[in-house]
Amino acid sequence: MSCEEKFEALAFKIFSYQFEKNLNYKKFCVLEGKTPSNVSSWKEIPAIPAAGFKELALATFPVRRAVKIFKTSGTTQRLGPIPGRGVHFFDTLKLYGAAVLPPFRKYLLPDSGPCSFYFLMPSPTEAPESSLSYMMGIVNRSFAAGQGRYYVKKGELLLKRLATDLQNEKKKVFLASTAFALKTFLDDLEQRKCLIRLPAASRLMETGGFKGRSREVSKKALYGACEKFLGIQKDYCVSEYGMTELSSQFYDTTLHDAVLKIKRKSFKAGPPWTRTLVMDPRTGREAKRGAVGFLRHFDLANRGSVLALQTEDLGRVVGVGFELLGRAPGSVLRGCSLSYEEFLRS
Repeated sequence: MSCEEKFEALAFKIFSYQFEKNLNYKKFCVLEGKTPSNVSSWKEIPAIPAAGFKELALATFPVRRAVKIFKTSGTTQRLGPIPGRGVHFFDTLKLYGAAVLPPFRKYLLPDSGPCSFYFLMPSPTEAPESSLSYMMGIVNRSFAAGQGRYYVKKGELLLKRLATDLQNEKKKVFLASTAFALKTFLDDLEQRKCLIRLPAASRLMETGGFKGRSREVSKKALYGACEKFLGIQKDYCVSEYGMTELSSQFYDTTLHDAVLKIKRKSFKAGPPWTRTLVMDPRTGREAKRGAVGFLRHFDLANRGSVLALQTEDLGRVVGVGFELLGRAPGSVLRGCSLSYEEFLRS
């Protein structure tokens, strides 16, 4: 059985399970006219819009039994689905934890040698509802023996402390940061005329974009500033793409390709248990190769919720992965899920 056949067989099995156990998802699938009995390809499995995690409880188990809840950005403390804030319920974190490590190792640590870990983000204790902080907690335990350092405390970026610690570092550095926090750190270094030269082969994992903030800058400018003020080569700057609604992550192939001396255009790549389609927003069908459309992710690690997710992120197919082009402003997924609004009304 080929990898594609194995993926499809498992996708069908999970779809059948979720159709039976996840009542809200089942209702959505019925309105889409798709059930386990009439789906002939994994590509036909209904993908619920990411907004569904804001408006519905999408779980294969009673949500009161959740052992962990991750929430998208927001300030409300109410438990459960709330307007404007997505909620992902987990009845176990074993599969989530197992899904984090292989792609992280492949795309962030493709070489050998000791590495010191720095996190410009809250720790899992500081941000218990953040999937990113939880993920980096797994990374910290698995690759840094829990000795990694966090530089956000009670919402404050500890920029001077981070700069001092990096200046004194002797081993190569792994620095993880959201794009906005990283830009703030680099601006602080520039203002103080502080140039840091990290050890050779230090690397950056940047994630999260700017979430609509007014200070948004291009990746090229951001990574150029990293090279100027930290000494991290552009080939060693990796953009991670993840979502609270997914259990798996995607990474730029940049560092992996540089270490293995692979010559190709960088793209976002995920682990073997994921697939991504680019959907034509006008027709709701898969777009032609090279065309721009909305990204639709299939994540088999999403066993306890929904394996197929329709995003508002724009991209196109590149290599065996995709290129992320940003979010469609004020986008409405009319073509990609014609029955979703009807479903909510019902």
